[in-house]
Amino acid sequence: MAAPHIDSRDVRTRSARWDLAYAALALGAVVVGARIVGDLIARSPGISPALGTAASYVVVWVPLVIAVVVACTGLGRGGARRTLGLSFRWTDLVWGLAAGMGARGLDAGLNLVSTGDTGLAPQPTLDGGPDLATSVVLILAPVLVAPLVEEVFFRGLLLRSLDRALTGDTRLLRVLATTSAVIVSAALFAVLHVAVGLNVAPTTATIIVVSTFVFGLIVGTLASVTGRLGGAIVAHVVFNGVAVWATWPA
Repeated sequence: MAAPHIDSRDVRTRSARWDLAYAALALGAVVVGARIVGDLIARSPGISPALGTAASYVVVWVPLVIAVVVACTGLGRGGARRTLGLSFRWTDLVWGLAAGMGARGLDAGLNLVSTGDTGLAPQPTLDGGPDLATSVVLILAPVLVAPLVEEVFFRGLLLRSLDRALTGDTRLLRVLATTSAVIVSAALFAVLHVAVGLNVAPTTATIIVVSTFVFGLIVGTLASVTGRLGGAIVAHVVFNGVAVWATWPA
């Protein structure tokens, strides 16, 4: 008896659906965990700023990393890199720098139109600014760790899984699948940035959603066109790094 024919596209689609399930569970865990941790921090005035800041980041990162690890289990190092698009070329520095600066400029313009301020002025302080431990967290977390974790999850696992799940047999269907994947992953990326916050003012929430959605569209397009995460990670480092540098407490 001949072995049944297995359509490789069906296998990829089923795999993509499982990966999307892992991603959905991770996003749900992030929202719930961030709310719980944020509430605990708010109720614990004695907690150090460094620990509170670090905890607010870690509670987001852990579910995202777990989802990526589970999705890549059994693929091997090479398979995981190909599945996520984890590769880098020197041209990614150029594209990433341009994308990051462009997105930050758009964010500043949006803030200026909405509030009359770019949102990039140094934050006033009466106590000399953050201590050393808090400063390390405020630099390393958003500028180095967050770009890697978030890009691997959103533009690696989520976007690529959506693309595989939606793709078709014709060029048009493949383009539509990729476009949809970029838009959906950018939308979830934007919504998550507001969902993990506590008591965010409506105007601020709107600016965050629009800004991060546009950023997600830019880096998602970059990752899809190049087939690599290198440029998206660089862009995220630049986008966050400029904000940290410009708003550092004076």
